[in-house]
Amino acid sequence: MKTAVILTYKATSKSAKYLTQHLEGRMITERVPIRPTECLINWGGGTFPSRDWNPEWLNKPSRICNAVEKLTAFQLFHGADVPHPAWTFHGSVAKQWLEAGHIVLARATATGMMGQGISLLNNPRQEIPSAAFYSKHVKHTEEYRVHVFKGMLVNLGKKEQLHPNANMMVRNADERNWDFIHVEEAPYPVIEAGIAAVVALGLDFGAADVGFRSQDNKAYVFEVNSAPGVGHNTITRYANVFRRYLRTL
Repeated sequence: MKTAVILTYKATSKSAKYLTQHLEGRMITERVPIRPTECLINWGGGTFPSRDWNPEWLNKPSRICNAVEKLTAFQLFHGADVPHPAWTFHGSVAKQWLEAGHIVLARATATGMMGQGISLLNNPRQEIPSAAFYSKHVKHTEEYRVHVFKGMLVNLGKKEQLHPNANMMVRNADERNWDFIHVEEAPYPVIEAGIAAVVALGLDFGAADVGFRSQDNKAYVFEVNSAPGVGHNTITRYANVFRRYLRTL
């Protein structure tokens, strides 16, 4: 059985620290020698070179970049028939969506996290701002986080509203207005779409944020996280599947 080396994108990552403790491994934040008896678990690091470093990876950096870059992710989703919000580069198309009664998200950056750089457009008479791209808002009734490892479901979370005045359009899990709670079940389209999204990005593991629209039983993938949450239940489950995998090496 190989031991785990957790490569984290930042030294202060609580989830990386918890995972390292659970696996009794070591945590690194930069390129260091990896022993033949070790396996590298990449917890959100998309900027590290992998070609000439270590062949035993879980989540190569290039695959993490697929998740971080939202346009790349949506394009890969499209190619794999993973349901996701409609998007466009063109302000004229965004204008047409507004005139048809849709809400549009103007995204100033294609790599924003936690709603960073998103402007909400809901008035067909307002000026369309310049943006990296635009996406059509999905009027979902529920949102889930689907944790996946090697194409298998690891854990489920459901986003819950913490305050009555929480933003219903961009539901950031910031522990103030929204947060995830552990659940044992989710609608089948949510689980199916979440697993397919992680696979489509070429990731060994990840957590897909999936909206669900109950009136027509449809799911939409918003993004995939390569260094998902710090909840004890989640980290324990990841540690368990990683440990089983390490025993096979």
